[in-house]
Amino acid sequence: MGASALNAFGRQLVDLTLNKTRYDNWDLQWFVEGPFWRRTKMDFSRDYKQIPDYELGWMKHGKSLREILDEGQVLHKNLLEYKKTAMEKEAARVNYLVDHVANLVFRTRMLLGDKFTFDEMTQGLYDVVCPETDCAKFKEVCEELEQALPGTSSFNDRLVKFKERILVKPEYLLKVIKSTTKAWHDIAVEKMDVTGNSMPRIRVGELPTPDMVFISILFGYDYNHLEYERTFNTLYPWTVDKVMEYIGHENEPGHLTCFEKRTQKFIDTCWPEMSIVSQHSTSNAMGEGSSRFAAFNLSFNHSIDKMLDFEGEYIFEPAKLDKSLLELMPLWHKFCEIGNYAKLEASRRYWDGEWNDEECIDFLEGYGFTTRCEGQSIVDGFATKDPGHYVAHYYSLDLVKDYFLSLNLDIDCQWATYEKLCSSHMTLKDIKEKKSLQ
Repeated sequence: MGASALNAFGRQLVDLTLNKTRYDNWDLQWFVEGPFWRRTKMDFSRDYKQIPDYELGWMKHGKSLREILDEGQVLHKNLLEYKKTAMEKEAARVNYLVDHVANLVFRTRMLLGDKFTFDEMTQGLYDVVCPETDCAKFKEVCEELEQALPGTSSFNDRLVKFKERILVKPEYLLKVIKSTTKAWHDIAVEKMDVTGNSMPRIRVGELPTPDMVFISILFGYDYNHLEYERTFNTLYPWTVDKVMEYIGHENEPGHLTCFEKRTQKFIDTCWPEMSIVSQHSTSNAMGEGSSRFAAFNLSFNHSIDKMLDFEGEYIFEPAKLDKSLLELMPLWHKFCEIGNYAKLEASRRYWDGEWNDEECIDFLEGYGFTTRCEGQSIVDGFATKDPGHYVAHYYSLDLVKDYFLSLNLDIDCQWATYEKLCSSHMTLKDIKEKKSLQ
């Protein structure tokens, strides 16, 4: 009775999530219909990023937002009732379903027009609230970088100049993206139980707008093989930090590896909830943080020197960049990391109506975390497809780092733990509370 009931609940969650994507286009991160799939038609768009990129047909239609909300609330109530008598071995799965249905209900209320504060929004979507960051940290890292950057012009002018010097030119982009993708792929194969069949095909080209980083096409999958293509935008400003940001984290050992492990779990267990990844959910926020942790921490054995060696070999050399700039990269990465928290604070104040567009841009530009021409694009993202982006991506990384530190494991055991996380019923709330991984 237990397994069949939970499978029915899980199927309802999947169906409601798919129905919601009709009104929430950017929500669906990953979905597998069954053990195997192969593209049989070529009606996909190369102008739009969507994962997976195939027609869901009837699964996306038939329910209004109000119906999704009503059914979601009933499902949540039924799960809470089931939880009262659930067996101990079911606890993690039941809690996962309860939390994800709550996330779905909350997001549906947002789509229906209900208003929430920023903290209420991140609590409802990801089950965490990020404490406010002390602005003294922003000033401190800016002053440190200002002292280190060469030149006598203004700080902002020297920032622009430095970014130009670590920019991968379009003619070198394909070689750089391929080399970094292959290097991280080899790390994933060495450190995790993956067959090596899922490295994406890499292409580069001009996409419709400069702010489109890449587009993804899924051609098929089976138990341990994702047939995947990614085209990276030559119009996007590919500084060294952006290459690092989007390759290991988005590809392997990041999201693609997580998708592969979840697909295996779905096939092994027949648990419907493992077939889908919703952007607006606590497990996806956990996945964002853990995939970044794997790419930027585990892959280099927590060593900044090893990461600099990687950047020198796979980015600076093939892109013909000045390798003397490598000595500034640790401080540059720190500056970028702190800058993401400045953007989080700007998004908090924008969402809560405390600041308008200009005030957000002035705040970020004042510290050098953006330029005037880039600022509007950043602010536009605060209230659109991914309003809690900086909490789900960066605060989640901090929580994952704290979680792994609390485990006190050697590097091989950390890799094994990360692999289990990819296909577990753990959520970001569980990570914050440092619950044991079952």
